[in-house]
Amino acid sequence: MSIKHFFLDGNTSKGYVTLVKNIVKTINKVYTLKGSLGNEKNKIFKRISGNFEQQDLEIYWLHNPSDENMLDGIVIPDKGIAVIDGSARNGIEAKYSNFIERIFDLDEALDKTQLVINKNSIIQMQEEIEQLHEGAYAKFAKGKEIHEQKEELYISAMDFDKANKVTAKLAANLFHDVIVAKENPIVEQLFFGAATPNGAVNYIDSITSDIKKRYIIKGRSGSGKSTVMRKIAKYAENVGLAVQQFPCGLDPNSLDMIIIPSLSVAIIDGTAPHVIDPTRPGDEVIDMFELCMDQSIETKYDQRFEDLHVAYKQEMKEGTRLLQEAKQVRESLEQIYQEAVDSTIFTEKINEIIADITA
Repeated sequence: MSIKHFFLDGNTSKGYVTLVKNIVKTINKVYTLKGSLGNEKNKIFKRISGNFEQQDLEIYWLHNPSDENMLDGIVIPDKGIAVIDGSARNGIEAKYSNFIERIFDLDEALDKTQLVINKNSIIQMQEEIEQLHEGAYAKFAKGKEIHEQKEELYISAMDFDKANKVTAKLAANLFHDVIVAKENPIVEQLFFGAATPNGAVNYIDSITSDIKKRYIIKGRSGSGKSTVMRKIAKYAENVGLAVQQFPCGLDPNSLDMIIIPSLSVAIIDGTAPHVIDPTRPGDEVIDMFELCMDQSIETKYDQRFEDLHVAYKQEMKEGTRLLQEAKQVRESLEQIYQEAVDSTIFTEKINEIIADITA
């Protein structure tokens, strides 16, 4: 099978947002792996993944939005197993402790005496990381406000009757001959992309690698891309089909992609910061700007759009810089924890974890 890549959490204009609830709702066996050693947790996630890969099973890698090279967990859908970072940030243990199969704590392998020596530095670094993240979220919120100003201008040029016809035509193409026996209309949610210290990162190509038909929706802000997806997702649910929904990494109240697995169909927002162009035989572009908008709007507000674009890019750039600084501090904090590890206890702990989960 294959590994597919996702984000479980997001650095968004609404702050830190986690979709861990959706893992708890849809997976039978949820294990949590908590502790201060992010690098070591990452290695354990990958070792567990490797075990199930040998069984030719599909694996979901859930990346950390504050460092996309690190994992927040893995999911093995066919086994109904998830192993999730049990940090306090996503709240999985606080909210869903009754539904966790087992909690593993790597901090049991830390020399507490060594940590006490570095207590003040640890607390200071933790506070600095939190402050830098909050600063980034404020910048992203400002970026979203600027985006909404741009959106309001474009909405003034929108023909909503035409947009409804586009949606109706798409729905007719997708559902005209759908016959569902008893499929459970599950709605799953994960992020396909996130704001990271390296800028906007997305895994659209990975997630849609086995999808036969991709509708790529183009268009300007306010052209109804997210609305089309919500309506199509609702149509699918109403006829009993499972739907995977992917919220926007900047504005989690907006949708940027849906997948209807049983139809092997994806509908994707193909505009920046995740530009997707048709590259596969089954790809089809739906351009909402061409189909549903008075295009003279861009001439009318040419300079205003340019000013807003520049202002938006500046806020996002500054937010990204703050995430980079937070990552650097986190790496220094990680080093302190690493130096406090009792290697004998730690090795025993790792073997126990992997044996339990992969048994």
